[in-house]
Amino acid sequence: MSEKLKVLILEDVPLDAELVIRELQRDGIEFEHLTVDSEDSFRRALEEFSPDIILADHALPSFDGVSALRIVRENYDIPFIFVSGKIGEEFAVDMLKAGATDYVLKNNLSKLPLAFRRALQEAEEERKIKKARKALEESERKYRALFEKSGNPIFICSTDGIILDVNPAAAGFLKSFREDIIGRNIREWIHEEDADRIFRDGEGGHLKFRVGLRGRTLDTSVTAVELDHEKLIYIMGKDVTAQKRIEKELKSSKEEYRVIFENTGTLTVICGSDMVIELANSAFEEFSGYSKGEIQGYMKFTDFVDASDAARIEAYYRLKAINPDAIPHNFEVVLRNRQGEERNFFATSVVIPGSERCLISLMDITHRKSVEKRLRRSLREKELLLREVHHRVKNNLQIISTLLMLQASTTGDKRLRDLYRDSQHRIDAISLIHEKLYESKDLSRVNLRDYIKTLLSDLLDSYGADSNGIDVRVKVDDVRLNIETAIPCGLIINELVSNSLKYAFPDGKGEITVEVHSTGEGYEMTVSDNGVGLPEDLDLEGSGTLGLRIVRNLVEQIDGELEIERPARFTIKFTEVEYRRRF
Repeated sequence: MSEKLKVLILEDVPLDAELVIRELQRDGIEFEHLTVDSEDSFRRALEEFSPDIILADHALPSFDGVSALRIVRENYDIPFIFVSGKIGEEFAVDMLKAGATDYVLKNNLSKLPLAFRRALQEAEEERKIKKARKALEESERKYRALFEKSGNPIFICSTDGIILDVNPAAAGFLKSFREDIIGRNIREWIHEEDADRIFRDGEGGHLKFRVGLRGRTLDTSVTAVELDHEKLIYIMGKDVTAQKRIEKELKSSKEEYRVIFENTGTLTVICGSDMVIELANSAFEEFSGYSKGEIQGYMKFTDFVDASDAARIEAYYRLKAINPDAIPHNFEVVLRNRQGEERNFFATSVVIPGSERCLISLMDITHRKSVEKRLRRSLREKELLLREVHHRVKNNLQIISTLLMLQASTTGDKRLRDLYRDSQHRIDAISLIHEKLYESKDLSRVNLRDYIKTLLSDLLDSYGADSNGIDVRVKVDDVRLNIETAIPCGLIINELVSNSLKYAFPDGKGEITVEVHSTGEGYEMTVSDNGVGLPEDLDLEGSGTLGLRIVRNLVEQIDGELEIERPARFTIKFTEVEYRRRF
């Protein structure tokens, strides 16, 4: 055996278990084993050890082989051999009926290897039988599902025409019940000449036959099958009555179709699988500069396609041969006529049902493409101009910031220098908005997370905050705001974080948290710190300090609501502000 077998031994006498193991090893059987002597250990071994075969004593002090066999047969498919010192014939027969594979007496262990191998072989054969049976049942289930669910009529007949079975579609086609059809001869429903063709030779083929006097037609495939030494005739069909009626109607409306084809108002052609134009209307003839006699049957559609589009259109046609649904039904193409004039067209391509031909309708969009080109050029110019405006505004604000910094350096008054620095930070916050817009692909919206991180980094550098002492945490959703909303938000954060950096941490250590989250209906922005907290004498509901008045004014600009909590937590709920005209 190529792999080691797992043998589970249910035995309470160690010497007996050792004798069993030696007898199997003496016969050259390679295996690993586990010996148990109680119900708990037996159940655990079934789950964890996963034995290939079980050798069980008949009776144990707290457990017995009969109970073990019942457990195995209820939950597992494992060969089970009784190895007992004394077992009666009647008991042995009962155990074999209960599912035991074999039994061996302990005083005759020489028979154990043979019973062991035979049990494994029988188990393997049983597994193969079950697998084959399961595959057969699955095959029969799939066949029955296909047979019953098929929308096309299926008849199973004997060679003399007796109907053995029909699917629901066949019963519906015959306007009858399945029980009323089985046992009757199919010749009752079809013409004699059609029946002769089906059953004369009993061979397969493709044919059409008409049903009764209703004038209905079934397009069928007939197959003869040998099954259990019996020949059966499978008739699988498709009801083409409606199709025949439509074909007749189409034939009668051929002239109407030609009138429509000629007067669609677009250039229209019908091409074969090789792209040769089989039919062209007068509009295409007029554009091309060729007569219909020169075009139809001789020239390909790609003969008129500009070289820049030729490879793409040829690829469409190659793909159509593999999968017609894979190619686009609408596409733009540039066509060149006999005089070398190029024009843009919007093409609609559809495959004509039941053929490999396709109809292509071409709408002239040359003027529209020219207008679109001018609009795109104008849009690019405006985008470049707007980007330059942001760049210049940013530069001018940075110049003002620099002037304030230089002005502050000329005074020895610390209070005045702080005022200059506060103004500088506010200008920097606005300047940073324009810088982010200038660098962004979207000139109308600011990535708030990226903006806040840069703003806070600049503030820390400006105040000289020790990066190891003050920890700034940013928890911002992927929020993008227009400039009308982003500037007030940036100024609010600038005021509140600047205030924390100046007053909240006398010992130079602490944590500042800035959060912005989307609430579905709007946004919620929170700025907090774990410093000394707001002064007790600060009027939170009144005007308060200049910084607090600025914050309140900025919150009003974005139609927000401000909530202040001690020790130091500011929460602003707001929605995005629409653009307001300034003049």
